[in-house]
Amino acid sequence: MRLLTQSGFYLIGRVGPAAIGVCGIAIYTRLLDPASIGTYAILLSTSLLASGIGFTWLRIAALRVAAGEKKLETDFTTTVGLLFVGTAIVVAVIEGVALHFYQRGFSVDLIVLAAAAAISAAWYDLNASLLQARLKVVSWGLLNLARAVVAVTCSVVLIYAGFREEALLGGFVFGNASTLAFMKMWRPAVTGRFDAALFWRCFHFGWPQSVNAAQALIAPTFQRWTLQLIAGSGAVGIFAVSQDFSTQTIASIVGAISLAGIPLAYREKERGDVAALNAQLRENAGLIFAIALPATVGFAILSSPIAHSLFGMRFWSGASLILTLVGVSAFAVNLRTYYFDQAFELAMETRPQAAISVIGTVLAVAATLILVPRFAAVGAAVGGLLASIVCLVLSIVWGMRILRMPLPIRDWSRTAIATIGMGLVLVLVPKENNLLGLFFAISGGTIVYIVLSSAMRFSLLRTHFGGRFVWLQR
Repeated sequence: MRLLTQSGFYLIGRVGPAAIGVCGIAIYTRLLDPASIGTYAILLSTSLLASGIGFTWLRIAALRVAAGEKKLETDFTTTVGLLFVGTAIVVAVIEGVALHFYQRGFSVDLIVLAAAAAISAAWYDLNASLLQARLKVVSWGLLNLARAVVAVTCSVVLIYAGFREEALLGGFVFGNASTLAFMKMWRPAVTGRFDAALFWRCFHFGWPQSVNAAQALIAPTFQRWTLQLIAGSGAVGIFAVSQDFSTQTIASIVGAISLAGIPLAYREKERGDVAALNAQLRENAGLIFAIALPATVGFAILSSPIAHSLFGMRFWSGASLILTLVGVSAFAVNLRTYYFDQAFELAMETRPQAAISVIGTVLAVAATLILVPRFAAVGAAVGGLLASIVCLVLSIVWGMRILRMPLPIRDWSRTAIATIGMGLVLVLVPKENNLLGLFFAISGGTIVYIVLSSAMRFSLLRTHFGGRFVWLQR
């Protein structure tokens, strides 16, 4: 029940920001043309790639170390802070030079904003990870909410001021900069010292994670640059809106559920209690699957109403199919990231993750070169789906050789049956391509899923809640 409670808090902390993000997409696709959003998407993908390569090792290592400590000590915060500043300088210089020489059409303002986007995204991720490690659920939720509100507000203001792609990049930077409100967490860094041993410990553990992050981001960035060369920035804009919406929606839901379970598993691993660790992992797996599967299936079935209700008319072309393909791909990616890849991180053996990611990137890039010239954006989505499925299978098989992750087949079967029932209802009920119709479809599908899922877990509900609800004991 501790996982369910914590996950509920994390889910609340993501629902509000996610809803604000959806509103942002609806506004941007009505105020800006596909070419402007396409340019923004290319620059943001490049920035996230630079951020992933440069900072992921530090973020993951800091999360792993902080999760096993009672408090954030001064030397820890000093070391991590100095490493972040040094890495930020290197990342900004490399990304700025690369963009300038590769795409001379980009203005200095866009290049500076792209570099700022990479650094600000990394700073947000680092702070959010440390809050996650300390189980500061309320602070984490407030940080997410502040980021979303500031990003959308600033973007809209800048659009009305006459900016286009600069407005979206600027909003992204300002949103991540809202993390500065939590600077008190770094006060101990003022009196601490740089710990070389901690640096090497973090680097040894974290560098495969940077390779892993790079592989996960290279393919989407490559797809967008390739699509621009073949079909132009407008095509990138149409593809990016559908791809980002699918990826972020599924990731927000699954990630929120997973954020509570990961630190709890880390703690059980540190304590050396194998039985408690397996119980926690089994609970994590059941909850992730119970949320991710129905969300993905419902998302795929409702892809057409989603596109027509939330996107501007210029972004409807091919959106339904892309939403479905990317949604299924996101399901595989998140199931791998938030559960099966934990085998490598719990065992402190992260190099296999890097190898698996390399394989996935090679497959995605190869599929892009083969499919995009013929099928454009749909080809990119299919390539990403194939790569994500292969990586999931490899993570399961390889991870089991390092740390056997529990597979709650019975619980997953109940989830699958409830999801099938929900899916049948969504398919049979007429769907309207407007916000009201989408709302009723989502509400009805959710109710059906909850009822079916609860009915198959009646004994579990009675065990946990029987003392509170007398009717469950009858």
